[in-house]
Amino acid sequence: MHRFLLGLILLGGPATAGGLELPAAADRRLTVELFAAEPDLVTPTGIAVDAKGRVLVVESHTHFRPDDYQGPPADRIRIFEDTDGDGRADRIGTFFEGSRFTMNLAVYHDGTVYVATRDEIFWLRDNDGDGKADQRTTIARLDTRGDYPHNGLSGFAFDFAGNVYFGLGENLGAKYRLVGSDGTQLVGGGEGGSIYRMAADGSGLVRVATGFWNPFHVALDAYDRLFAVDNDPDSRPPCRLLHIVPDGDYGYRFRNGRKGLHPFTAWDGELPGTLPMVAGTGEAPSGVVAYESAGLPGDYRGNLLCTSWGDHRLERYRLVPRGASFQAAAEPFVTGGEDFRPVGIAVAPDGSLFVSDWVDKSYTLHGKGRIWKVRSAAPGPARRPQEPGEAVRSADRQLGERAARQLMAQGKSGKEILREVAAEPDQPAIQARAISALAAIGDHRWLAERLASLEPATPDDPAAPDQSAMAALLVRLLDREHLDLNALAAPASPPAVRAEALRRIAGRSSVHLVRQGLADDDPFIRQAALAGLRQSAGLADLLDHAASEDKAVRLGALLLLRQSDDDQARATVSRFLEDADPDILFSAVQWVGEGRLNEHRALVESLLARAATRQLFEACLATLELLDRPKDSLAAEEEVAGEEYVARLFADSALPIDLRRRALRMLRPDHPVLTLALLEDFLQSDDLATQLEAVRTLRGSPLAEAPQRLQAIGCDPRRDAALRAEAVVGLSPNNPSHRTALLELLKADDRLLVEQALRSLWGTELDERQRVAVRQAGRLGDEAAALAARILEPDKRDSRPDQTDLAGWLELLDGPADPRAGERIFFQSELAGCHRCHQVEGRGGRIGPDLTAVGRQLQRKRLVESIIQPSKEIAPQFVTWSITRTDGTVAVGMLVGKTADGRESYADAEGRIFVVGSSELDQRHPQPLSIMPDNVARALTPREFRDLLAYLLEAR
Repeated sequence: MHRFLLGLILLGGPATAGGLELPAAADRRLTVELFAAEPDLVTPTGIAVDAKGRVLVVESHTHFRPDDYQGPPADRIRIFEDTDGDGRADRIGTFFEGSRFTMNLAVYHDGTVYVATRDEIFWLRDNDGDGKADQRTTIARLDTRGDYPHNGLSGFAFDFAGNVYFGLGENLGAKYRLVGSDGTQLVGGGEGGSIYRMAADGSGLVRVATGFWNPFHVALDAYDRLFAVDNDPDSRPPCRLLHIVPDGDYGYRFRNGRKGLHPFTAWDGELPGTLPMVAGTGEAPSGVVAYESAGLPGDYRGNLLCTSWGDHRLERYRLVPRGASFQAAAEPFVTGGEDFRPVGIAVAPDGSLFVSDWVDKSYTLHGKGRIWKVRSAAPGPARRPQEPGEAVRSADRQLGERAARQLMAQGKSGKEILREVAAEPDQPAIQARAISALAAIGDHRWLAERLASLEPATPDDPAAPDQSAMAALLVRLLDREHLDLNALAAPASPPAVRAEALRRIAGRSSVHLVRQGLADDDPFIRQAALAGLRQSAGLADLLDHAASEDKAVRLGALLLLRQSDDDQARATVSRFLEDADPDILFSAVQWVGEGRLNEHRALVESLLARAATRQLFEACLATLELLDRPKDSLAAEEEVAGEEYVARLFADSALPIDLRRRALRMLRPDHPVLTLALLEDFLQSDDLATQLEAVRTLRGSPLAEAPQRLQAIGCDPRRDAALRAEAVVGLSPNNPSHRTALLELLKADDRLLVEQALRSLWGTELDERQRVAVRQAGRLGDEAAALAARILEPDKRDSRPDQTDLAGWLELLDGPADPRAGERIFFQSELAGCHRCHQVEGRGGRIGPDLTAVGRQLQRKRLVESIIQPSKEIAPQFVTWSITRTDGTVAVGMLVGKTADGRESYADAEGRIFVVGSSELDQRHPQPLSIMPDNVARALTPREFRDLLAYLLEAR
């Protein structure tokens, strides 16, 4: 049967057999072949290939094992070999058995096999060469009550120096103790997942970075830059591809709730001190490799290749420099149907890929499993040089690094060859290999001269990223005495080089460079500067920095001081809580909450009543709730500072009206606490701001009385005109009573009301008498004329610049604007409809980016571009997906959440949510277009567009 399947795949196209759709190469330059399948292999997870080309795969028999399961009692590592060269495994055995919840494995450069189970890391050796492990040594263990199969330990990546990198999942927030072979102990619990490094023997265990959900696999590229794939929490898609740097904080905190929606949880660098993702990935990424070989087309070299278990595909990511880090987009290069569930991925000596396939969507053991081989359809020469001086220049990383180690052992002659390779032009990845080898043997003086000789590359030079990466590698590897870190940390340095220098910088002479780094726009530069500040400043210095006039320095001091248990550090909280900067205020409130600093509760309560931003208001609420709860009392499924807490504030008549008004703004309009009686209390207030919030809530309320109340307010001449206009925004021309009221408002004396009535009438069919009324209203002024023309001649369009003509649009939009009118346009469903997906200060949808602070984040030019060309740059978490259901229907939407049982929620272009069950989902593919409509600008008059911009850019 397997030969038959192989023949179908080689013919190309979506091959099927027995109703199973087999994976196919989306890149036609590739071929996908079946290497092994059940019964020779079942439920595989991690995969690796040794220097002899033998494939080792974890075979799980303990992962959600059914009571009636007939398989072996423990997990196994199966070994597969193709001895006759026909592309199929024909020699199959068991390399090792006896572990539980086994996740990953990898082959070290000396042939040792490293294995990660949920709670243990050990290595295996086959000393007699019989294909079976005969030596087993534990080098790290995880002591915890956590016992979920796949959120414990996983791995692996090895740097040239021989260090081992691995991950730890969120562990359901359980306390843990990670113990290395030398007795080193790291403790935690609730902080989210982490990534660690240790020596090859398990000594010297350190935490590299934290803030993950489940970093299931890690990879190091040719320049020893570390990357990880991270699964997403329940309600915070997408899954992430991350660039990992020392002491990096990637934002997720399990102790704040597993859904990922807590104010103190970040997912894309939203909070001070956290770092963003490189890209959003397909669902359930389980493996990642940095491809440096010759078995795939040449443009794959330097790419990161990932598996997506949930989206049935293999993805490639071409890294594009973004400051000191990268951005990328998923490009599927192998896709399959519902029964293609790739988990592990590994590069073979010939440069082909081997991929383990779980096959079935069920988490329980099911007796299925496959291994696929992906190679170039037109493979190049298979020659693999063995002489070290030639092999060190091989495109294949494994062969080249093995040769480099051989040259290291040859003494002076080997060093000279390595120096030649390190200086050869146009081979940066190979040069990096030689540089790592020279650093390992201590040739630092020569490498320092090499660093000094690198010519500065202009940013538009194609070689600039590689040259910058090589220089950054040198800064990372060389002893401090051979580096002028102050010069390298200057703003003129390439960002990657500057970041490496800032991480290593120390001493008072470097303080000005650290200050510059802390104020940089690049979050990776800021993070590196924070590391520099940690090394350059003691506690006394940080206490002084807390009073600095430089906001960036104060924030940096705060972020470091809150990591300290020192009483003097804690005493600075009160000073930070009186700061004027919103980032500092937020971080100080977070410190109080997460540190359970009850002595500062009164200051947080005072700040709650005057919080200037929604983010700060939510932070205060979250902190007060944390202070009210016993430590570690939060259940995994909860998210503190949720709307129920806000609802209690709104309903408490004893609280100040300003506080209740802000709480009202944050509540969804259909919340049960929002009764008509409570809203009427707000509507009868003497305070206009309070009345406005009640009307805005009524516009989205499901209460049967809401439409009538809006009409009454809009038509009440005793009410303020601004309040009436807000009510008119909520009137629908499809409601006969509302239409009559809107037409009557066209006769109003107030231009504001006439223009708003014209906006609300757009898109409805009118009889001749009504059209006359619209025409007469259009005589009120230029804007009224434009609004009337839009109703009377809906198919006529005035001349507008092309979507790509940004300069033309900026010229068109030059003129006076009214941000209050822009606010009404933002919330007008018949026009821009921005509120369906976006929030401002707590009101609106939570589908797209929150726009509260967009005026601080974007210049006017960039904001205009994002509206007229919404698909030009799409953030990873806002990718649009094409969803094909099993019944053949297709829907398009943005993933906004998922549940533990596999149901996924999507938002369409109108902001409507639809749910796809796991049994309904056939395929899911990313789309190049944004979910945001690209005709928003053309639906608005130029004045409306200007008003909308004024509202969004308004300082808050």
